[in-house]
Amino acid sequence: MKSNVILIVADTLREDHSSKLDKLLEIGFQKIDNAFSASPWTLPSHVSMFTGLYPYFHGVHEYYGINDFVEGYGKLGIHAMTKFDNLISLLKDEGYKTIGISANAFISPIFGFNFDSYYLIDYPPLYTLENDTLEALNKYGANYKSKLKLLINLIRNKDFKDFKILTRYKLYKNSLTSYFYYKSKILHKGCNLIRRKIQQIKFNDKFFLFINVMEAHEPYSTDVIGKDVYGKYDYNFLRSVFLGSAENSMIAHYRKYYGIYAENSVNCVLNIILDLSKRINMDDALIIVTADHGNHIGEYGRVYHGFYLSDELLRVPLYIRYPKDIQSDLKLKGNNVSLTLIYSVIKSIIYNEVHIINGNFAISESYGPQHSLNTIQAYFNLNNSEIKKRYNHIIRISNNDQYLTYNMDKDEVIESSRSFNPENVQIIKDYFS
Repeated sequence: MKSNVILIVADTLREDHSSKLDKLLEIGFQKIDNAFSASPWTLPSHVSMFTGLYPYFHGVHEYYGINDFVEGYGKLGIHAMTKFDNLISLLKDEGYKTIGISANAFISPIFGFNFDSYYLIDYPPLYTLENDTLEALNKYGANYKSKLKLLINLIRNKDFKDFKILTRYKLYKNSLTSYFYYKSKILHKGCNLIRRKIQQIKFNDKFFLFINVMEAHEPYSTDVIGKDVYGKYDYNFLRSVFLGSAENSMIAHYRKYYGIYAENSVNCVLNIILDLSKRINMDDALIIVTADHGNHIGEYGRVYHGFYLSDELLRVPLYIRYPKDIQSDLKLKGNNVSLTLIYSVIKSIIYNEVHIINGNFAISESYGPQHSLNTIQAYFNLNNSEIKKRYNHIIRISNNDQYLTYNMDKDEVIESSRSFNPENVQIIKDYFS
């Protein structure tokens, strides 16, 4: 019998804030040191984990000129997850029921993640969107900006099922519930709803369970939240990209709160593992716990995540618990691994194949700011040519504490640790040629 597969991603959890996950070692997990994300932000990082490909090859990454964030990246995600074999398609073909529970909307059908059963934890306020709700929102949301026109159309088409779904959703997600959500001292981001959903799912069949936990992700406090929940965060991230540094007040904000939310994320993951241990046979499951990227909390004047290829964003925790009867030669060994290896690890367990790690390096990529051109121009008085200068194919090659960062478009080394041999640029050129 093939093993069940569980992949848990603690979104935005830095490796240096994840040490309490070592409690997993007490229950049979193996810790992989020096694990690196393929990208410093969510969507390309997840697509790399699911396909085993770097962003250059799967094509889901930042690009100059994107105007509609969801539509632009949605097309890229759907194209990649359709074109390339991935964890969902692979496990579906092997008869697995695929289940996704995500507090991050990037990991949803809109961006190509087509699980058999999918639950999006929507916040603020906290609400679980299931497949039928997402389909209704996707069906009507883009075409009917006016609530009155939407109502008329639903009644005219006698679409009472969607009418009920959308009405229930609109009643829940209103200004009053958002008001009470932001009155909370700690902004919870769905951990309890994830745990509740785990209790409701029937794990009778062979399954692949994916979970994204958003507790370590912004927002961190109502101190900086205005009408636009992420506006202050986006502005300060882009301010560091285009003007050199975030505001001092925002840096202080991150330093005050990030540790609290990182600990919440770790505790959430540990509780999820505990919940699962009561619902499934852990000895029959491959369980992987990691993060998609980290966060800047003031280093070099930077906050948020994306664009930069720094340790703070790329070093992530990685823990693996193998099925009890797995052969030792199927287990991941060594350091300096990329999260792209998650695809290969799962595939090797499913097909009972020996997985070989080639090389001692991990690669990470950035192509520019992930924000839309409209957003950037709304914040800064920059012309298109000035903005476009920030869009280059930047590659970092990491080996333990040594690294080299290279601008592929300009053929120049940006920075390198003292003892890292510059000749390794050729490794990058050969790999991406």
